[in-house]
Amino acid sequence: MQVIHCTEAQLDVLSALFNDYRIFYEQASDLPACRAFIQQNLRQNRSKIFLLLDDQGQAVAFSQLYPAVCSISMRPYHYLSDLYTTPSTRKSGYARYLMNHITEHFTREGAQRLTLDTATTNKIAQGLYESLGYQREEVYITYHQVLETPI
Repeated sequence: MQVIHCTEAQLDVLSALFNDYRIFYEQASDLPACRAFIQQNLRQNRSKIFLLLDDQGQAVAFSQLYPAVCSISMRPYHYLSDLYTTPSTRKSGYARYLMNHITEHFTREGAQRLTLDTATTNKIAQGLYESLGYQREEVYITYHQVLETPI
């Protein structure tokens, strides 16, 4: 297995995986929009994206993380926004391998923590995260206000 810290050289494969990831979360397929989004993230260094290749060099998983800062600890952390493995490779250890890689990567960078969300229905992901030492939030309550897009 090989983990690649992505650049635009991986844009095509990332766009396809990102589109599939969004479909998994019940969004409409939109490969051109996915490509534009990933390309903009890479060009503007808005996120760090990691691609996992299997032993045959096939892309089987990706993760996308966004930088943030914790005011309380006064240290950077990363928000794991996206983690996806192809359906045919699930339960093969690829997600665990990729999670361990990004944990080691951001530990070396001096990040204070990794934070993530997952769907309440995604019990498999919850089991993975908890087995890796992630703790379910029980102190803070999260609120969202969806803002209207200006015309």
